[in-house]
Amino acid sequence: MVEDRYKTRDFGNIFRTIYSQKQCTRQQLADILGISLPTVTYNLNLLRESGLIYNAGAHQSTGGRKAHVFQCVSDARYALGIDITKHHLSLVLININLDIIAKKRIRCKFTDSDQYFENLRQEIEQLLSRNETVRKNFLGIGISMPVIINQDQKTISYATVLRLSGNIYDRMAPYIKYPFLLFNDANSAGLAESWFSDSKDSVTYLFLGNSVGGARMIGHQIDTGVNWRGGEFGHMCIVPNGQMCYCGQKGCLDAYCSAKVLSDFTNENLSAFFEELKKGENQGYKKVFDQYLDYLAIAVKNLRMCFDSDIILGGAVGAFMGDYIEEFRKKAAALNPFEQNADYIQVCHYRTEAAAVGAAIYYINEFIEGL
Repeated sequence: MVEDRYKTRDFGNIFRTIYSQKQCTRQQLADILGISLPTVTYNLNLLRESGLIYNAGAHQSTGGRKAHVFQCVSDARYALGIDITKHHLSLVLININLDIIAKKRIRCKFTDSDQYFENLRQEIEQLLSRNETVRKNFLGIGISMPVIINQDQKTISYATVLRLSGNIYDRMAPYIKYPFLLFNDANSAGLAESWFSDSKDSVTYLFLGNSVGGARMIGHQIDTGVNWRGGEFGHMCIVPNGQMCYCGQKGCLDAYCSAKVLSDFTNENLSAFFEELKKGENQGYKKVFDQYLDYLAIAVKNLRMCFDSDIILGGAVGAFMGDYIEEFRKKAAALNPFEQNADYIQVCHYRTEAAAVGAAIYYINEFIEGL
């Protein structure tokens, strides 16, 4: 490991450039960053000594001496993401390239209790113990939950889906011996999708889980809003004086487009609902889903009008939308006065791990930006 006193400002800039470009030659780095080749070479040597990059071989050339390309060492650092829901616990270990190294999802009802936190501790240790090489390069743990987190990422300003105490961070701390912070689940999922797509443009993520939320991403950053309540799309009113939402208001999107609207027909099993829907034999399910898409189209149209960005459908329902995306795009396009199609609507990449991956990404990003 290279001592910090030997590192220069160019050290971090060169690493970040290689990371964003996937691989670079010396000359490419010099051109992109506007620095001399000797400076590039000096810092590349430091980065290699630090175990952060490696020489990936010769770059294809049309003639002359082939240039060497450099890539980031994927196992240079690791982070763990944990997603806590009302009935499940998911753990996902990622490396610096966001590859999923290990994961586990168990059915586990959340309770604000010592027993639950002890179980959480055991699951963390069991996952990390199966990956001993991870420990020396481990950065920290991001924990996502369906709650609104304050800016300190340790206290909670609003929680109804999970029943927990206001000092939940302090309750967890004795059981977690690693650095950890709390994250809103929808924001985390949006962050994961944004990093996967590697889009530099703004993206709107609509989280369709057992509660509805979302995130607005600008590049790889979450637009949290002034009070860290940005992206609470589930509480947009789409039907004035409509159905009651769990927040106490009427007509919220959550009341019409949460996953429970569909899974309640199949004993809380969303997969079973879509299996029956695909068979095409139950007209009642088809009618329910068609109405679901009508309400969802209103929400997506409103988001498009507000942000004029691509919209990613995620969460539990988003994971099943691939088979219905063209039908849904037609519904959304019919409501849009400015566009003839709705190709801006995308289906999520992560089916179940998005929130956990996004929570872990915080520590990866913190490390990269801190070099």
